[in-house]
Amino acid sequence: MSLSTSDARLLRTRITLLIVCTLSAVILLMSNLTGFYDVIWRKLDIGVFRILNDTITPDGFLTQFWAWTNSKTFDQGTFVAMLAICIYMVASTERKARIAVMAKLSAITFLILLALLVSKKLVGDFIHPSPGLVLSPFNNINDYITGYTVKTSTDNSFPGDHAMTSALFAGGIIMLFRDRPYIAILSVLLMVFVCLPRLAGGGHWLTDAIVGGGAACLILLPWLVICPMVPWIERQQTRLWNAVIARAGS
Repeated sequence: MSLSTSDARLLRTRITLLIVCTLSAVILLMSNLTGFYDVIWRKLDIGVFRILNDTITPDGFLTQFWAWTNSKTFDQGTFVAMLAICIYMVASTERKARIAVMAKLSAITFLILLALLVSKKLVGDFIHPSPGLVLSPFNNINDYITGYTVKTSTDNSFPGDHAMTSALFAGGIIMLFRDRPYIAILSVLLMVFVCLPRLAGGGHWLTDAIVGGGAACLILLPWLVICPMVPWIERQQTRLWNAVIARAGS
């Protein structure tokens, strides 16, 4: 069966989008993981780290702020914040459209889990020391806090998992919920809020966030519009919901 002119044009557009985004991700990764890093990124990485790390002082307010935002408690809080955004989006939608919203959020969640799985399996043992190991001396948060410690260095800082997941979350919201710009803005602010503490504390380079997160977005987010992932998830959730209603009424 031959495609209509409009369907063929749509198919070409989607294939072109996939190729362009994938090639852009490859170029972005190569710029960071090859000798081009010293030319393109090195000075920016060091400069951003020094600017942020210099805000860590023995008695500074920002020292306590960076310490808290680098803690496990904050990590859990950001997860709760993302979950709260999702719950709000479902609860604030008309009842008949809630399954469609849940399908979109489920698709975004699937891409995040896929990115984390690939990151752990393929890049988990990739040696990429963070600023806390490479640059000395630096202001170590743990020297100025008591009662707990935070991670200020790692051997494999690329990609930044927090940056990657928050970027995919924000990008997915922007792509699938264009009618809710305030949620998109909130998601972007949350992404920035998640990324900055790691850059200041020494756990990640700027490129861990923008290259790692950017590449993940370029590779994965186009699939939200290229393949019928969201409609398929919506059909499955609708079928499940109808089965639950039928069982409850029997």
